[in-house]
Amino acid sequence: MIPLPLLRVLSLSSCLLAAACGSLPNHTADFATNPVLYVDVPFTTQAPGDRDVFVAPIQDARDEAALPQHERGFPIVYGADGFWERPVREMLADVLVRQIADSKLFGRVVDQPAPTTLLIRPTLQNFTTGTREAMAGRRSFAEVSLRLEVLGPARADGGRDVLLDRVYGSRQVSELELNPPSPYRLIGRALQQSMQQLLAGLDGHNLGRSAVPLAVPAAAAAAPAR
Repeated sequence: MIPLPLLRVLSLSSCLLAAACGSLPNHTADFATNPVLYVDVPFTTQAPGDRDVFVAPIQDARDEAALPQHERGFPIVYGADGFWERPVREMLADVLVRQIADSKLFGRVVDQPAPTTLLIRPTLQNFTTGTREAMAGRRSFAEVSLRLEVLGPARADGGRDVLLDRVYGSRQVSELELNPPSPYRLIGRALQQSMQQLLAGLDGHNLGRSAVPLAVPAAAAAAPAR
């Protein structure tokens, strides 16, 4: 017999799959390839970079056990990763690499890091969809948070200094309705805002431009990454 909490998640996922995919051109539940679910942020820097960068595979650090199960006595029902056709971190990696390459913030996004290459180390901290029940309806919500560490060129000892360590994210919540929009639609908007913040942040730190010296923050200098 399926436990009630799991049954609720499975039921929600089935309903949201129908709602989110019913109008998709190719019924593809992959936000990296389906523009109905996600459209790239039109961000291009005005001062293109010339340093090469390597984007490491995304580490998934989400903690589902920490998610609240109730709000003011009403249940919170979360969407499941099983809705997606690929693992979330794989789809997000495709989006991240594509957006960084298209932004021209760096000279090239390379497949393998060299000693002189900058290294971006992303960690997924939150990628959550769901609904919150209330007395007069429910709200859909979606939340994204992505930690981005940028490491400088390798030093003589092989270590790399941390040049940037920030978390970029966004939370989207629908109005209270009897039939709110699918949270799988909201996740695209949350991801767009997160990417906009991320690209603007990289642009403002001038990390991809060799004409600007790479500044090592004091905290990073005290504890360099390897």
